Amino acid sequence: MVEPTFEIGTRRAVRAQVAACSVTMMNERRVWIVEDEPAAALLAAELCEARGASASVFRQPATFLSALRTSGPPTAVVLDWRLERELSAALFLATRHRHPRLPVIYWTGSTLGALPAMVFEDRWVVVVDKAAGTEPFEAALAWALAPTDVVEPEDSVVR
Repeated sequence: MVEPTFEIGTRRAVRAQVAACSVTMMNERRVWIVEDEPAAALLAAELCEARGASASVFRQPATFLSALRTSGPPTAVVLDWRLERELSAALFLATRHRHPRLPVIYWTGSTLGALPAMVFEDRWVVVVDKAAGTEPFEAALAWALAPTDVVEPEDSVVR
């Protein structure tokens, strides 16, 4: 079979480039991480990338909210409940408002009792204790990055 060749600038070449870009974007798994602790943010990003997902870290809630309003949705979101100056409740509500079935991982040092019912009763949330190490976080990532038609949660999971 002969591979088609395209000259740069022809309509065929442009169509082929657009098609290749569309396939890449459809297959790209993106995780947005809202974390104000640099070491935790770096670890979360590295774990995402080890699973084949690109990671974007937001140190400030305002930049996350702006991206949520202006960009296409990520594959999953990782939130920390206690940020430096505030709780991430507003970020969670904004995420749920725009994307009701988007997987959210709450990777937090807060106790389960410190989280509101809207978080731990949400079917599309997994709460992971930072003190439990990386294995529960990696399991939550595997769930969050799985195709939604394959893994639809029955209830929120606490690990």
